[in-house]
Amino acid sequence: MRKRIYKVASEDLGRSVSDGDVIKLAPKLSLDGQKKADAIFADIEAKALRDMKLMPGMIELCKFLDNETTIKRAILTRNVFSSIDYMYENYMKQHNVTRFNPQIARDSLDKDGNILTAKPQPDAIHYICRECWNCSPSEVIMVGDSYKDDVVAGNRAGCGATILLKPKFDNNSGNDNESTLNERIPTFIITELSDLQPLLLKRYCTDDKFITTTSKSIDISYY
Repeated sequence: MRKRIYKVASEDLGRSVSDGDVIKLAPKLSLDGQKKADAIFADIEAKALRDMKLMPGMIELCKFLDNETTIKRAILTRNVFSSIDYMYENYMKQHNVTRFNPQIARDSLDKDGNILTAKPQPDAIHYICRECWNCSPSEVIMVGDSYKDDVVAGNRAGCGATILLKPKFDNNSGNDNESTLNERIPTFIITELSDLQPLLLKRYCTDDKFITTTSKSIDISYY
């Protein structure tokens, strides 16, 4: 997707564009350029819905969090909200798993009607903590598969822990030059979502600041 957006941006701006956050880049284009970028986003998101598969272990993890812990779960994605709804209706519902709460997408609005800034900015995490869960970011665990988007957002927000689900492919959005190396360092790295449950069990009943009996968990399922 990034290459397609960069191509449109290069043609629209009359200069070579080969990096930068594609979501931030699109509004800087002309109206015609924005329409082309929006068409690319829509095409990619439609394909993502057609190809959507739950990460192995996701249903089991949700049931574990809901039934065996006090950890709440939310979802924060750079996709549009319809993709979250599609995931619930077509995959989670049949397994009797409730929706993530809250559900924040790149087109989600805050209580004042303003669009919440997408990852890697920490705004959405702060909003969840302040308006939805009434907790400190230090009580939140950020889980994601992009160190440039998810891990950076969690670290910037001051989350108690950031957990990187090591991706099998490049799942970053072009934020190469917008974060420091330290911001991209996760607290833990796991290779499968099923690895998260034993990690939580190992630390859940301790006095560790990352996980307490009042901790909340943000689960980032996809880009």
